[in-house]
This record gives sequence, C-alpha cells and structure tokens, in this order.
Amino acid sequence: MKKRLLGIVILIGVSVLLFLALFWRQTNNKNASISPPAAGEKPSLTKVLLTTSGEYQITGDKVVFDFALTNHSPEGIELLFGSGQQFELAITDEKGEEVYRYSNGKVFTLAIVERKLNPGEALHWQDQWDRRDKTGKPVRPGRYRAEIEIMVIPEEDGAQIDERQLRTSLEFDLPEQALGDKQQSAGTSGPEEPAAASGINAKEIIPSAEAKAIIANLATAVMEALRAKDAEKLASFVHPAKGVRFTPYTYVNPGQDLVFTPEEIRNFFNDDRRYLWGHYDGSGEEIRLTPGEYYAAFIYTADFLQAEAIGYNQVLSHGNMLENQFEVYENPIIVEYYFSGFDPAYQGMDWQSLRLVFEEDKDEWWLTGIIHNRWTI
Repeated sequence: MKKRLLGIVILIGVSVLLFLALFWRQTNNKNASISPPAAGEKPSLTKVLLTTSGEYQITGDKVVFDFALTNHSPEGIELLFGSGQQFELAITDEKGEEVYRYSNGKVFTLAIVERKLNPGEALHWQDQWDRRDKTGKPVRPGRYRAEIEIMVIPEEDGAQIDERQLRTSLEFDLPEQALGDKQQSAGTSGPEEPAAASGINAKEIIPSAEAKAIIANLATAVMEALRAKDAEKLASFVHPAKGVRFTPYTYVNPGQDLVFTPEEIRNFFNDDRRYLWGHYDGSGEEIRLTPGEYYAAFIYTADFLQAEAIGYNQVLSHGNMLENQFEVYENPIIVEYYFSGFDPAYQGMDWQSLRLVFEEDKDEWWLTGIIHNRWTI
C-alpha cells in the first residue's frame, strides 16, 4: 500500500515538473517574439511582411504575366537569390498537367544576388507564355492555373521568410485563338508580311515596301546622328510636341518609359543627372543612368548602321517579351536594325536590335520612339 502511494506521489510530482517546464518555455517564447532587436541587429526575416502579387493579360497568341514582391514592413530588408533565376512560373491545365515552366531550357548564372528592398518598394518581373505545351504544340482552350514563386533564399543566420509570402497563383480561361494568331504561331506568315502586335489588323499597318520608300532616308539620317552623338541634328528629327520615348527593352511602357523633348535632346550628352529609365531584366534593379550612360547601354550598343538586316514595319527580332509597339504608337513606321548574334558560342542568344519609331504629323514624319532589343530572361 505504501509503495502504491509513493508511486502516485512520484507521478504527480513529475507531472507538476513537466507542466512548469512547458509553462516556462512558452513564457520565454512569447517574450522573445515581442522583444525589439538589439542595437545594430538586423530584423529577423520571419517578422518581415512581404506580399507577392500578379496579374495577367491574354493578348493574341501570348499570355503576359506581370508580378511583384512588395515590402510592407516598416524597415528595409536585404533579399538573397541563389542564382540569376529570381522567380519560377509554372502553368498547369485543367487536369493538373504542367504545360509550361519558365526555367525549362534556360541557363542561369550561379552567383549570390543581393537585393535591397526598402519599405513600400517592390521588385517587378515579367514573363510570357506562347500558349504552347512542353512539346511545342498549341494548347487547347480551357481553364489554366499559373503558380508563381519568388526564389528568395534564407540569410546566413538561417532565418526564413514565410514561403506563403513568396508565392501567388492566377487562374485564367484561355479562349480560342483567332485564325491569324493560329497561322502566326504555326510559323506560316511570310517574311515580307509585317508582324502586327495583338489587337492590330495587319491591313492597318503600312506595308513594308511602302514604309521603306517613305522613311528609309530619314531613318538613315537619324541613325547617323545617333552614331555620331550629334545631339543637335538628332533633336531636329524629334517630334516637337510628342518628343521621343526611350524603351530599354522590347515592351513599350507609356507609364514608365522616359520621354525627352527636342530641347532636352540637344543637351542629351551633356546632362549629368541620373534618371530612372526602367528596371534591368532578370535582376529587376533600377536602371539609373545619365543619358550618356543610357546611350552606351541601351541605344547604340552595336554599329547598327552596319546591321545585317533592316526591317520596315517588320519584326525581325523575337524574344520572350510582348511586342506592343504597334498598339502604343499611332499608325507608325518602325525601322528595326538587327544583328542575329556576335559570338558563335552563344548560339544566337546575344542578338541585338534597335528600333526607330516614326509617326506622321501634318504630312511630315517625326521620330517619336527609340526601342532597344536584346535577349531577355
């Protein structure tokens, strides 16, 4: 009987000790979660509030995805990426079968990339899908789901961002493609047919031969002024009211691309101020350059006067960005100076082109846009 009572007492004692230990641990954890960081200490990533948002646009034979990672925290944060791949995008059909993955067939630089994200700031990316599956066949109309993940890695101390903050998904219905879109995606359009952007009927675009007859001499004069950095001459070609818009990559963004007046062009190469021209492809970092620096990086990056091909209202270069220049500009003539590549080791992935956009005003043609194109990820 005494042994039984002794066992009960021991059991009760052990239970009390376990309860006290759990209570003490819970109290310490609670206190630790609300204590402020020590002076000079980085805030833990687990306390950072990030959101990943996305949207899509179905345009012609493509689906364009724009997405961003936004810092809603009161303090800045250093984000680390383990390679040149900063996001992943996967698309599945109604059966859950994967039809597209952004990283398939791509090679990324193996280097740690650090990005500073201040409070309220966002990193932006864009990708587009050509409505084909992994075998290259056009997919059927129906319901699709896009899963987006931002590829942030832990900091050195092992702190983790909540994975839910780095993911988002979009569901969309893919309609039938128009006949013209199907023909284009099948590669049946001839080389002399102008490649129209989505929503634009090819008949509304000035035919290539006619465009060349109208603009060839003027385009050459503009290109000569660009190569010579003759700002005064270049300014004489710029539309007096619209100015000239600078687009660092294929997609024209009227809300973000910078526009310079003829007077500003006259001072273009003497202007030491740094402007925000957009964001670098891949890294998403801001393109903050002086006009002279932008010229070297995003305008005359090759001797385009000696281009291997020149297209008049034709799209010669084909990357993975949306072609929307014919939508943005009013019945333009767009002249593209194109190089298919420079180093055979890159197998054409180092192609470049420069597009000059001209619009007509009172029977006179003016320069209204300069679009730089190269391979993007």
